[in-house]
Amino acid sequence: MTDINTQSQQTLDSLLTKLGAKKVDTSTAKKTTLGQEDFLKLMTAQLSNQDPFQPQSNDQMIAQMAQFSTVTGITQLNTTMTGIQSTIADNRIATAANFVGKTVLVPGSVALADDSGAISGAVDLPTDATGLTVQITKENGELVKSIDLGANSAGLVGFEWDGRDAAGNKIGDARYHVKATMTAAGKQAAAATDVFAPITQATVGTSTADQDFTISGLGKVKLADIKSFKY
Repeated sequence: MTDINTQSQQTLDSLLTKLGAKKVDTSTAKKTTLGQEDFLKLMTAQLSNQDPFQPQSNDQMIAQMAQFSTVTGITQLNTTMTGIQSTIADNRIATAANFVGKTVLVPGSVALADDSGAISGAVDLPTDATGLTVQITKENGELVKSIDLGANSAGLVGFEWDGRDAAGNKIGDARYHVKATMTAAGKQAAAATDVFAPITQATVGTSTADQDFTISGLGKVKLADIKSFKY
């Protein structure tokens, strides 16, 4: 196989650099792929053994160099994507850790009292309502509070209760049930409720699986189910 001189090597190095092909250092690792040096040797051998009466055209040479550059670029892209995937995995762990302990608004009808005995949440109105009422009951079904929220536009309508009866005394229960009734076009209908509750556990998740959260009193929910945060 014919060796190329220093000037030719420098010229080809310059050309390949412009095309985006980089030299591969194979001195410290077992070679399993073709690098720039291999490409130059193959191209030199091809030029040396070509038919002098039908030499390879400049267009063909440039096309071969472009193909080599494309393959090199794809290899570098794969390496970069592997690094990005590793970074995303690390971020998932950090994100999961940051979620634990946060109070979030998620769909549900069971509300847990906070340290002061209060509960809070929201009603998710599908349409505008001329009237909206939230009823809060104990687990045995006893009504302890009825909140009249009046007329509201479609969307989330927040509510809260301090956990006290009409006389100002604390009820003292840890869990309550909430139910919402809306009035629209002269008809009453049930409306979906959301409650604020703390996250007790968070999965790291993967690129193909959703991140799950365990909500105190409600069980597991998806990240997409979280509608709001409260600090």
